[in-house]
Amino acid sequence: MFDIGFWELIIISIIALLVMGPEKLPGLIRDVSKWARTIRRFVTETRNEIERELTFEPDKDLSARISELDDLVKHAPDRIISSEDTPPEK
Repeated sequence: MFDIGFWELIIISIIALLVMGPEKLPGLIRDVSKWARTIRRFVTETRNEIERELTFEPDKDLSARISELDDLVKHAPDRIISSEDTPPEK
C-alpha cells in the first residue's frame, strides 16, 4: 500500500519520540496500529465484496424457481376467476 522502507520508519520513530516524548509514545503507537488495522480490514472487506458482486453467477436452481413462479403468476388469475364463479357452500 505505502512504500515505506526501514530507514523511513526509523526517521519517523525518532521524530515521534522527540515530539511526543517517551511517556506518550507507546500509546501513540498503539492508536496508530489500531487505525491501520481498521483501515486495512475495511479495504479488504470492500475489495472482497466488490469481487463477490462482480463474479455473481445466477444459480440454475434459482432460474427454475423463477420460471415456476412466472407460471404460477400467469395461471393465478384463471384460478381466482374460476373459484369466484362457483357459489359458496352452505
